[in-house]
Formats: sequence, structure tokens, C-alpha cells
Amino acid sequence: MYRERDFLKNHGYELNIKDPKTFSEKLYYRKYYGNFDNMALFADKYKVREYVAGKVGSEYLIPLLGAYKKFTHEDWCALPEKFVLKSNHGSGPNHLQIVTDKANEEVSSVVRKFEEALEESFGTVKQEPFYAKIDKIIIAEQYLESDALTPNDYKFHCFNNKMFIQVDSDRYEGHKRSIFDIEWNRMNFRLDSSFPEVGDCSPPQNLGQMVEIAKILSEDFDYVRVDLYNINGKIYFGELTQTHGNGTEDFKPTSVDREWGDYWKLDKENKNLYQTGIK
Repeated sequence: MYRERDFLKNHGYELNIKDPKTFSEKLYYRKYYGNFDNMALFADKYKVREYVAGKVGSEYLIPLLGAYKKFTHEDWCALPEKFVLKSNHGSGPNHLQIVTDKANEEVSSVVRKFEEALEESFGTVKQEPFYAKIDKIIIAEQYLESDALTPNDYKFHCFNNKMFIQVDSDRYEGHKRSIFDIEWNRMNFRLDSSFPEVGDCSPPQNLGQMVEIAKILSEDFDYVRVDLYNINGKIYFGELTQTHGNGTEDFKPTSVDREWGDYWKLDKENKNLYQTGIK
């Protein structure tokens, strides 16, 4: 099958999806045997806002400027000079537009881009079936002004009783990545070895608060990645990622794939997380 060939190509060993042991195998198990209705709710960048507000409060949400079943020229004109457009059901450059000066944007190109985003079957393209259950829309969010040209992304990998912090810097030019523990010790392994290490990197002053937010947002999962921003000391929610890297990213050394798999106590009988009765 495609998934077995894809997994072997990315990881160099055969997929055991019925009795997964490694982190990567468990990501594939979730991709194909997760509770797709609930996964769609958490993956929906619009609907997940209600969940986050109920768990930690709406003050951590990026202010919403609009939600559109179809994004038009009139919608563009009604938005401020700076904002962020994104689809609620996809990721990557085809589903995102960061606008810092409307005068420098070609409106018709942006409108066409998001028409195509709404037409794309993202879940089929990425082999993540739960995305097909999302009612597709376009959302506009406030542009977050930062002292840094490109603020760091802080991605909290949350297991049952373990957490790692993935820091991504310079995402749009010279993307770098490093992994830290919650005491901000740099880990001696890589997740997606194609990215070079982040250089000197001090922890956010309110790191402890970010860790607590990640713990609360992850408490209904056996594993989830909680993405947060820290803009000039203000914490914002980014997204909940249930299938990190679509299950394709490698570890260096490869032994960490099994270590992370051991941290993830796969709760197969939890009907809120997985389809039950899988043999």
C-alpha cells in the first residue's frame, strides 16, 4: 500500500501500524485510525478557537478580523493595512498570506490563491483523511507586530507525562530548528535533520506560563503538539497539531524515534481519540 511505501521511504524501516512502537508509527496510526470527527474539530483553525477559549481563556487567541466562505475583493477592502489570511483546513504557503502593506499586494492574485485553497482537498493531498471533515473557510487575523523580524515559533510536544519544546526560527529564510526540555536544556538530537540548529537562544521570560498553557491544552490527548507564539512577552495560541510533520520527519539519531514512541502511551480504547475495535 501507499502508506507502507511512503513510511519506508521516509524512515528506512517497515511500518507496523497495528502494533506501533515508534513515534512515527504512532503518528501513522493516528492518521488512519484516529477519531476523524474530533480530529477535524481540533485541526480546524476557526472552530478550535472555542475549545482554546474554554480551556485557557480567549485572551490567548489572536484577534479575529473576519471569516469567509468565499474571500472577495470587497472583503479585502474592508480589512486593515496589515493582517494575516489563512485557510482553516490547510497549511503551508498555499494556505497563508501575511499582508504588511496592502498597497504592495496584487488583490486579484490573493483572491485567486484562496479560491484555489478552498478547492484543494488538503487531506487527500497529504494523506490525512480527517481534514476532509472540515467545513472549509478563510479567516483573517490581526497581524502581530513584533520587535523581531520573524518571531520564533514555540511548539510544545506534549506526551502523557513528558514535554519537549521545538523552537523554529527564521521560518521564511534560513529556517532553523532545535529541541529543548522544559528547563531549557538543548537536546542532543534533531527532529527533521534537514534544518540546521538554532543559534544562541534564550528562553522567553514567561516560559513557565507557556508550559502551563501547553499542559492544559494537551490534557485531553495522549500526545499533541501545542503551538504558541510569544510576541514581546504576550502569549498567543497558534494551533493544535495532532500529526506532527504528517509523520514523515526523521530523527537524528534514529533511536529517539523509539524513545518518543515510549513516551506516547497510545490510548487506543479512548473513543474520543481513536476509532475503536481496530484489530
